[in-house]
Amino acid sequence: MKRNLKNFSAALVLLAVTAKAGAATTDPVKDPVEVKEIKAGTPVVQTKGQKVFVNLLNLEGESVTVKVLDSDNRVLYLQIFEQTPVVEKAFSFEQAYSGTYSVVVRNGEDLYSASVRVSR
Repeated sequence: MKRNLKNFSAALVLLAVTAKAGAATTDPVKDPVEVKEIKAGTPVVQTKGQKVFVNLLNLEGESVTVKVLDSDNRVLYLQIFEQTPVVEKAFSFEQAYSGTYSVVVRNGEDLYSASVRVSR
């Protein structure tokens, strides 16, 4: 009898803890969680200070072109990725001459860019 009572008590405690944990994770007022859909093949071009980071998930294996242009649209850097599943590049403009620089990423028909202004 004592053994059944202990098992029953343990089961009630476990059930109460599980119910409380489940309520805490699903209550939108107490714990708001925003879920965003991330689409494969969408690049992320981020500018942080005078650095530009390019991250692209390219599961389809399309041709991806990454260019760096100056303010006169001269190509300073060009790289073409063929059938590369992940494209990652980082560009630092900390030592660059004054001006505006653009990083352009072309993935099939999609075109993405970010600009950095350098002043000395």
